Amino acid sequence: MSTNAMVKLLKSEQADFEYYPTTPEMLQAIRDDLWKIHCPYNREDDYLSCSVLDCGAGDGSALATLTKGKKYAIEKSKPLLNAMHKDVFVVGTDFTQNTLIDKKVDVVFSNPPYSTYAQWCEKIITEANAEVIYLVIPQRWVNNESISLALESRQAQTTVIYSGNFLNADRQARAFIDIVKVDLAYKRRSTHYSPTLKVEPFSLWFSKHFKVSANKSKRSEWQKQKQDLANAQQNVSNSQQLIKDEGLVKTLETLYFRDMEELMNTYLKLNELDADLLNELDVSIESVQGALELKINSLKDFYWKELFNNLGVITDKLATKSRERMLETLTKHTHVDFNAENAHAIVIWSIKNANEYFDSQLVELVEYMTEKANVQLYKSNANTFGDEQWRYCRKPDGLDRYKLDYRVVVTRTGGIQVTEWAHERTDHNLTASCANFFSDLLTVAANLGFDTSITDAAKAREWQSNKKQEFKYYNHTLGREVVLFEAKAFKNGNAHVKFNQDFIMRLNVEFGRLRGWVKNTEQACNELNITPEQAATCFKANLQLTNNSVPLLLAA
Repeated sequence: MSTNAMVKLLKSEQADFEYYPTTPEMLQAIRDDLWKIHCPYNREDDYLSCSVLDCGAGDGSALATLTKGKKYAIEKSKPLLNAMHKDVFVVGTDFTQNTLIDKKVDVVFSNPPYSTYAQWCEKIITEANAEVIYLVIPQRWVNNESISLALESRQAQTTVIYSGNFLNADRQARAFIDIVKVDLAYKRRSTHYSPTLKVEPFSLWFSKHFKVSANKSKRSEWQKQKQDLANAQQNVSNSQQLIKDEGLVKTLETLYFRDMEELMNTYLKLNELDADLLNELDVSIESVQGALELKINSLKDFYWKELFNNLGVITDKLATKSRERMLETLTKHTHVDFNAENAHAIVIWSIKNANEYFDSQLVELVEYMTEKANVQLYKSNANTFGDEQWRYCRKPDGLDRYKLDYRVVVTRTGGIQVTEWAHERTDHNLTASCANFFSDLLTVAANLGFDTSITDAAKAREWQSNKKQEFKYYNHTLGREVVLFEAKAFKNGNAHVKFNQDFIMRLNVEFGRLRGWVKNTEQACNELNITPEQAATCFKANLQLTNNSVPLLLAA
């Protein structure tokens, strides 16, 4: 979408929070400076891999220009959030309501609203947990007292690396700006050494809010973390009626703010105690500061995990490895304040990435079952592959344009569990990898449109070697249950699967489409020997979530 079109959309939705995209010339000036820091040897294969947080990120285009590494954003406008690429992780929405202290990155960048640029600069400089900051701000910044005090508090050094204006920008403005580089760390010894911040942002925040005078070296015990989390868990468990009335997200938001307020009030009471008494009790400022930081992060983690555990609309449709990867990514990047707006942004990110997971897990599942006895080549594929090319668990070079037979034998799944150790045995008798394989078949089938809610999961059954198990789905057209696939597991580690013809047909068509071998329904008919009606049913059958799912998820 062009800048003018985006501005019109933002204005129509009252979401234009002074959206003036940074010009290519400005971004190039920052890139050139980052290159000197991160790629000083200027090798041909060098690229910028530094992590960047953009405060007021717009549609995320600046992040795409500045780095190929991890990209983080704080952005309030919902149209701009929707326009962001899926590789941008949103760590906050309302800039004024979010802290930057716990967002550790290499670089913080911001082109703030110029009506409030001083407040933004003061907050960014004071709280940034980064080696360097780049600010695109009006040239009058040099005379601003609050910015000067913030720079002094971090012992920061500033350099103007570019001066210009927006007169020739996509969205014009009369402002004359400087790009100010703010160095917060001691000079690097080399690119192999992590920089050391001159003043840690959490220490600065703690000193400002907690006027505690006590021993600075001795350590004391402030480890109530487990009890605090247990109390938070109890609060959620006791709030089922509130969840029913207000929805999960609003309830978690209410409980989070209450628990955070109680935590802060508890520590603020230290300000009322006499310094001599604290010394006698062997209270260390460093220990208090460390304990508070740990508890704040733990509280945030707890409430985000509560939300993730209830995102069944997404997570129930992910195969085992996809679910693990997505939840790991979410947990790793959500050390942010829990509120409804941030939850909305996280859910949008989840939807964008879930759709990619839905597609990739289908491809991974078919490739997992790709063995010589299971493969049938497309009509147009005249290649032949000898037995030696399949040996030692290999796949032939150049193998493409193929489908799976409706009967497959999958080796190396683990099959039936064979162990002498009681602690390794399971009620279902399957190895973990084999149970996950059968579960993933059900997950992908559901994403392809089969109602599998009536059938028992693989782990809910008792398996015996070479004994058939039937997995069924409910056919709403026929009004009855139909076998989706039959499965057997063996002690030699193999698994046998016999697919329902409709299931394997949809799986093969979507696999071909996602691999780029089948471009349309006509090609699907010709290559896979199916009717036009069947091809129309199968083509693009794999689940795709949309932003319309957001209200449903947040109300869950």
